[in-house]
Formats: sequence, C-alpha cells, structure tokens
Amino acid sequence: MAFDEHRVDLSGGPLTYRVAGEGPPVIHMHGASGFRETAALAALAGSFRIYAPVAPGFDDTPTHAGLASMEALARLDAEFADAVIGETADVIGHSFGGWRAAWYAVLHAERVGQLVLECPSGFREDGDGGLPSDAAELQRRLYAHPEKAPPETKPESVLSRNRQTPAQYHGGKAMDEALVGRLGDIEALTLVLHGTRDGVVPASGARLLKSRIPRCFLIYVYDAAHAIEVDQPEYFVGLVTDFFARGEAFLVNPGTGAGAA
Repeated sequence: MAFDEHRVDLSGGPLTYRVAGEGPPVIHMHGASGFRETAALAALAGSFRIYAPVAPGFDDTPTHAGLASMEALARLDAEFADAVIGETADVIGHSFGGWRAAWYAVLHAERVGQLVLECPSGFREDGDGGLPSDAAELQRRLYAHPEKAPPETKPESVLSRNRQTPAQYHGGKAMDEALVGRLGDIEALTLVLHGTRDGVVPASGARLLKSRIPRCFLIYVYDAAHAIEVDQPEYFVGLVTDFFARGEAFLVNPGTGAGAA
C-alpha cells in the first residue's frame, strides 16, 4: 500500500508527512535515514491509518527556525497530531524516531495510546554502538538481512543531509540523561523491541528502558539487527498489530524466535 505525501502548515513552518491505510490512527516516527516505505509499514497500513511526519531537515524538507532539541521536535509532533489527526493515536518510533517518540510520550502523555520503541537511540551507555561512516560497516550494523532492505531511491545529496540532521536535534550525545530521568512519566503501555544482532544500540539501552518505564514489555527479536521491520517484517507486523489490538493481553509465541523480558 503506497504512502501519499501531504503538507501541513504549523506555527514554525511547513511539515511534510506521509499517510496510508484506514483504521485506528498510528504515528510512525522515522529513523536517522528519513522516511522509508518498508514492506512492514505497508502491511501495517492494512489495519491502521499510518501517519509518518518527516522531521524538518530530513528528506530535503526545510528546517524550522529555533527547532533545535528533541523536546522541541516532540512538541512539534504534538502540534502536528492536533492539526492532522485530532485524536489519541498509538505511536511507533524507530531508532532516532524512538528517541523522538519517547520524548513525545513524556511530554504529551494524553495524546499517546500505546507506544512501540523499535531499537530507540538516545540510550547508548558509554557511547557504545552508533552509526559509523564506513558504508559496509553501517550495513552490517543496520541489517542482519541487507537483501531485504528496500532499494535506495534518495539522491546522495539528500542522504548526506539526512546523516547530518539528527545532531541538529540531539547535539550528537549518545545518552539523553534528561530523558532517562523522565522515563517514569511515560503513562502509555510500552513495547520495546531490540534486535539480537543490533550493532547500533546496545542491549543495555533496551534494559534501561524496561527498568524505568512503568508499564513496559521488552522483546528481543532474534536474527534481526537495528532495522527489525526490515529483517523480520512478518514477525514485526504480527507483534505490533497484536500489541495495539490487545494491549497487555498481546501474545508472544516462543516458537517464533523471540524472547520477552
């Protein structure tokens, strides 16, 4: 299912977003490479209406003056949700988007139904992991199965800017101590997903989230690296769909190669 591109004018400037599907609203917050229309997202759009706001500066979009922190980006997301969705929505955040989604859930608890954090950045103790500049090493850290990755269609100029833009919001820090101190404010039922072969975010970050978020499940997804929805799309879609539909009653089948904590 293809995602259509739209734009909404917010207080700081225009915001581009993608949307697909019908059903309960879900906000998807993209990773550091910008919006990617993966097979998993398309499959989720078969059950939900997926809204994917593009953080200003990514994917050749204009920046907003004064928008220079993860907290400010989360406030912009709230303005977007009020203007475009107009109701409580479940939230998925991947990598940089998981960092963004965690701040969104801290600052705007009333707007979040349930929360999925897929390999979220911002919780790298001792600076371990991260995104290397070497292309081959980056592929190894991102994907257990790079052959499943969608073909690259963005020009190098856009990819280069995407690589530089995250630091505009988080300043290059590996651990967001301010956010860690507020994880207890997250009211949403939360599912943290961590790939057992993730080379970008260490498992200690996932365990930290599990220990600090009041109502939190942690699932280790085997044979997946940082991009779980690419490496294990069927499992990702089934798990997230079940979690959004059934909440604390969602099922984890141990025969699928995943473990819960």
